[in-house]
Amino acid sequence: MRKSIAIIITSILVLSGCNKQQSVSDRLLNEVGKAIAINPDSASNLLKSISSPEKLDDKTFARWCMLSGKITDEIFTTILPTYQLERAYDWYSSHGSPDEQVQILIYLGRSYFADGDYDKAMSIYTNALDIAEKNKFNNLIGYIYDYIGDLYREKFMRTEAIKRYEAAAECFKKENNTDSYACALRDVGREYAEMDSLSHALHILIVADSVANKTKNIEVTASINNALGNIYAMQNKYDKAEKYLLKALLTGREKMPDYVALIDLYTTSGSINKAKELLSKIPQDNPQYTCSIKYLYYQIYNAEENYKEALVNLEEYVNMVDSIVYADSQSKILDIESKYNHLKISKEVDRLKIKQQSYIIISIICIITLLLITIGYLLYRKKAKEKIQRQRDELYLIKTNLLNVSLELEKKKRLLDTFKEKNEYYNKMQEEIILLTANYKELQNKSLENSPLFKELTHLTTQNKPRNNRSLITDEQWKLITDEITHIYPNLHRYIYSLCPDLQIQDFMYCCLYMYGFDTNAEAQLINITVDSVIKKRLRLRQKLGITLPNNNTTLREYLIENMR
Repeated sequence: MRKSIAIIITSILVLSGCNKQQSVSDRLLNEVGKAIAINPDSASNLLKSISSPEKLDDKTFARWCMLSGKITDEIFTTILPTYQLERAYDWYSSHGSPDEQVQILIYLGRSYFADGDYDKAMSIYTNALDIAEKNKFNNLIGYIYDYIGDLYREKFMRTEAIKRYEAAAECFKKENNTDSYACALRDVGREYAEMDSLSHALHILIVADSVANKTKNIEVTASINNALGNIYAMQNKYDKAEKYLLKALLTGREKMPDYVALIDLYTTSGSINKAKELLSKIPQDNPQYTCSIKYLYYQIYNAEENYKEALVNLEEYVNMVDSIVYADSQSKILDIESKYNHLKISKEVDRLKIKQQSYIIISIICIITLLLITIGYLLYRKKAKEKIQRQRDELYLIKTNLLNVSLELEKKKRLLDTFKEKNEYYNKMQEEIILLTANYKELQNKSLENSPLFKELTHLTTQNKPRNNRSLITDEQWKLITDEITHIYPNLHRYIYSLCPDLQIQDFMYCCLYMYGFDTNAEAQLINITVDSVIKKRLRLRQKLGITLPNNNTTLREYLIENMR
């Protein structure tokens, strides 16, 4: 007893500790959710403060993944690995709203896209698109089409990419999502530019620029200005190109693409001094810019025909690129190894847990199953016995009442004969006899309806046995039918044979079956003949008995019940 109490107390303490830890995580996630829109960097730091998120329960972990994805949308951090987002989707697919399911699928597709698994990413985006279209989430539909367009762009299927970007633009336009609408138009324009349809690309980007004028998002405006500048540069319209690229440089947060485009423009147009001046403004001590700066120096020296310096800078640039590519590949390898090791450890832990618990679970299941089977069998036996006993009691009570009413009826009939002679209480006694007769008939009907044999015959009428060529009633059942009917209607045998002394036993047995009151269809089913044959059989029985019915509404059964007494 003391050990049991100790176990219970320990369990309560452990559970309370888990709940406390869980509540701390929930509070942090609530703060992260509030901070994303205001200060995404702060939200990111808060999210990183949750150590070992894999140890969270499925619901909290799924929420952690969702918030991480939203932070990635704001500050462009690395998307979570696929195995974490797969676990999150498993929870949202069963417990999340359609909106949450689509969002987590988008993040999962982006994670597979980052891994280079484009086919898997496409499959996930298609699944997300089905859910979004069913629920008419136009904004989410637009984002999905946008990401599918990115997939086609990576595969250099530019026509397909344009179709998806245009579909995304239509969805954003319906929802008045100005920023995303402008960006989708920008992507369409870029793809047309890659296909050398510069005039068409320029037309679309001008529309995108007019849309972007309505937004306060300077990043969107800067990206469109950069795209317009590059298009004009490709058309050799250097003044317009310079105008848009400078606007992009002044407003955008990510300035290096604008520096590169402008310096390339200046070197191409022969404005070397402008290129040098602009290059000197780039922060030289920023490690993120070092590689690009070397390439820009190479461009300028090459334009000046200073090939020695150009070659030095090109070699340094190539070495840096090789180092970056190598570091990136090593990073990817380490990331893949980390994912593999994590999955391997998780599977091993799960395997050990399953192996440790399997015997206990199997034993518990077996015991519970045996208990349920035993309890079910006992309950079934108990109900069956109770039902049988109840039916026996009802039949016994009906038989007792039937006997009592029969005796009472006989007694009243004798008294009636006496009253005929004495002419006393005759009318009153006759009314009592009528009532007793009606009660007697009712008890006979109840006895018949509650009979197990009658229920068995009724069940036989519902069976459909194709290609059956014999009666459904067995010889034993025919005997039981005769015994039961002659017991319920004790005067039937005497009355029938008084009408037709040479009646064959088969005809009498059929008469007993007829007394159950089945309709012609049921009777035809039982003895395996046609309905017309049943009608003829009843007619022949009546003719053999020499009975003429008083009217068309009276049946032979009713006539026999009324006259056999």
